[in-house]
Amino acid sequence: LTFVRGVVDSQDLPLNVGREILQKSKMLSVMNKRLVRKTLDMVRGLKEDGEKWAKFTEDYGRYMKVGIVEDPDYKDDLAPFCEFFSTQSGDNTTSLADYVGRMKEGQEKIYYVTGETKQLAEMSPAVEGAKAQGFEVLYMTDALDELAIQGIAEFDEKTIVDLGKDGVELEDLEAATADEETKKAKEEAKKKEEMETQEKF
Repeated sequence: LTFVRGVVDSQDLPLNVGREILQKSKMLSVMNKRLVRKTLDMVRGLKEDGEKWAKFTEDYGRYMKVGIVEDPDYKDDLAPFCEFFSTQSGDNTTSLADYVGRMKEGQEKIYYVTGETKQLAEMSPAVEGAKAQGFEVLYMTDALDELAIQGIAEFDEKTIVDLGKDGVELEDLEAATADEETKKAKEEAKKKEEMETQEKF
């Protein structure tokens, strides 16, 4: 959050202020955490206003991704503020939460590909295959995007995977659905059998 500027008035800091003293100050560490929390609360508030959020994302969205890379302890707090282009976002960007909201029923992974530009990412064979099957794919169009998404790794209990990597395949949702239906049928048959057994006695 290096883009934030302000003044903190505190009576708890030592009068003999020096860089070394401040670096070792426990009070400064506590203040830093509180300031981060307050800043994150302010950013959450901006998300409620579409126009303000669009302006904030344009000006400072990059810093959210830098924060994930440089301070992993806050990745879960910063991840909702990160936005990327995708196969369904058009000329705008999309958040991970919005991506998850559009996921296919039964989908357990968030897919992305990398490319130097959005146009190059769109030309990926992996993207064509995903679109044909109805999967949305995020575009990581610079090194920071890729580092940030790798740092997040998982969002809303969904694993984030690079669809462009060798060996990575799209989920077979039809097979997964069939397996789930078979499992439910077996469980229902077992319950029915147990009930019939109890009735006999």
